[in-house]
Amino acid sequence: MFHRVLPYKDVIDNMLKSNSDSIQLMLSTGEWQQLQHVKDFLKAFFDATVKLSCSYTPSAHELLQHLFAISKVYRDIRELENRDETLAPIVKAMTTKFLKYWDDVPLVTIIANCLDPHWKVKYTVKMMQKYKENLGLPAQNEEGRVNYALETMFNLYNSRINVARPASTRSSAGSGSHHGLLDDLRDEDDLDENASMNELKSYNLGMVEKHPVDILDYWKRHSSASPTLAMMARDIFAVPVSTVPSESCFSSANRILTDKRSKLGPNVFEKHVCMKDWIDAENRTQHFVPGETSSCVETQGSGTATEAESDDEEYDPKDTELWYLRNNY
Repeated sequence: MFHRVLPYKDVIDNMLKSNSDSIQLMLSTGEWQQLQHVKDFLKAFFDATVKLSCSYTPSAHELLQHLFAISKVYRDIRELENRDETLAPIVKAMTTKFLKYWDDVPLVTIIANCLDPHWKVKYTVKMMQKYKENLGLPAQNEEGRVNYALETMFNLYNSRINVARPASTRSSAGSGSHHGLLDDLRDEDDLDENASMNELKSYNLGMVEKHPVDILDYWKRHSSASPTLAMMARDIFAVPVSTVPSESCFSSANRILTDKRSKLGPNVFEKHVCMKDWIDAENRTQHFVPGETSSCVETQGSGTATEAESDDEEYDPKDTELWYLRNNY
């Protein structure tokens, strides 16, 4: 609401001035500035809610980035408290609530950010350090914590790949055109371990992506060179950050079971809910609520289609970004 009101500051002031009975309702310059600060403060939460509530694109790797953006807002708002003490009660209450849940960032969120080729381990560690600093939390060995968590999970997934891989395939990893005495004595498990750790190191030492990329398509293209990391990405990015998509399914029941259709049996009602959700999924309009101007909270920039686009272009399941759910993957 604030972002719609603030551009009309002068209009509102002139309207109130024109009526002597409304002059007392006029806001001072300081009060308008307070509204601007509150709007900027809440915008970070709004952007995070919109982005993390998406249904059609992964959101696990974006949670840490939004938490970091919110921490910067807390840092900036604390600096304003020295000049404007009226914001102190609001900021203190929201900071306490925020730290109750996000004092310690979940490791799965940190690993998901490491698997984002735009950040990798190096910049994820820096982000975690600045995150703690912005919120005034005690400094920790974030680099050691991040590396340990990533390597532990990597070794777990790599062991599964080695079990499923034939022995002839594993031994070929260490074979070459020339076999010395040391190569003959070298254990196959050592070769597998060195090859797998080189996969992790080569990923972290590589250049970060400077341009936007489809993160699922990225790991699809790198699944041959980095099979273990691709498997980790497949599982981690399938985890939704928000419960909004699942909760919207329950709220849609109120639009089906109305006063005029209050005697639907359980079986018929279930078929209605499933059929509507399947159709909306094909058209990518699962967030659409009749009567609202916006079809869904997701935007074109997040890789999703709007309602108008879904009507013009037929959705082809073959083009879906959920490539890891296909039977031939």
